[in-house]
Amino acid sequence: MIIEIRLLAATALLLSACAAPARLGPGSLVLALSGDSARQASLVAQSARAVEVLYLGEVHDNPHHHAQQRRVLEALLAEGQRPVVAFEMLPAERQAAVDQALGASGGPADLDAALGWSRAGWPDFAMYWPLFEVARQHGLRVLATDLDPALARRIAREGLARSADGARLGSLLPPDARREAAIARTIQEAHCDLLPERAIPTMVESWHARNVAMARRLAETLGQAPQVMVIAGRGHQAPGGLPAQLEALRPGTRQLVVELVEVGPGEDPGEVVREATGDIVWLTPPAERPDPCEGLRRRLGK
Repeated sequence: MIIEIRLLAATALLLSACAAPARLGPGSLVLALSGDSARQASLVAQSARAVEVLYLGEVHDNPHHHAQQRRVLEALLAEGQRPVVAFEMLPAERQAAVDQALGASGGPADLDAALGWSRAGWPDFAMYWPLFEVARQHGLRVLATDLDPALARRIAREGLARSADGARLGSLLPPDARREAAIARTIQEAHCDLLPERAIPTMVESWHARNVAMARRLAETLGQAPQVMVIAGRGHQAPGGLPAQLEALRPGTRQLVVELVEVGPGEDPGEVVREATGDIVWLTPPAERPDPCEGLRRRLGK
């Protein structure tokens, strides 16, 4: 059975006020499937004391992940931290609308409508509402980070070379054919191996563009705030993703990557941990969902 494993020496370095490493390294802490959620959230918050960016990478439709994110935010507040809460789901150009919506007194349905959440196709806002509620109650800033969805789709279709934003949104990382091939494979697998191979290169460019756009937002925000907690899909935390782009843009940024990972019936937790890339790997039950590939086949007419 997987138990909670803490590499105390690595964590102590990250907590140190000086000479802290930018990252702890994959699997430095494993949070067990059967662990106490409140204690686990407290461990994450303690590990993030000296961190500038804390990522809580989710599977978007998993309610267990959103419950853990709320617990971590509350644990950070209990530690005296007041992070900016950044969301992948909110395009940066809607920041003014986000500020206005959070300044109002409406409930979940009102905030959902004001943010355009359901209209954008994100999973049930009710799962995310507790995070927004905690942020509002404590006066925490909510940061819209993502690239304009229309621009992201256009890059996915046409590539960066045909975009006026190519210079601003191109990957900041040095060339690495193996890394890029792994990203391409992940994108194809996420689409159930149904995409034509010719579509993959521009989709990789769009993925990089979104991560670069979010990294730029985080870098700007860190000039004004000591800590940002990022709510994003765990795929954006993969090698070559958002943390890597932020490190390239702002070298030495102290980042802690928490990867919330589903462990399904019959799956070996040890193998799940070995395949994960987060500094902290947090094992959770899977969400109940219909076969996503079946829905994609219908949409693609396959």
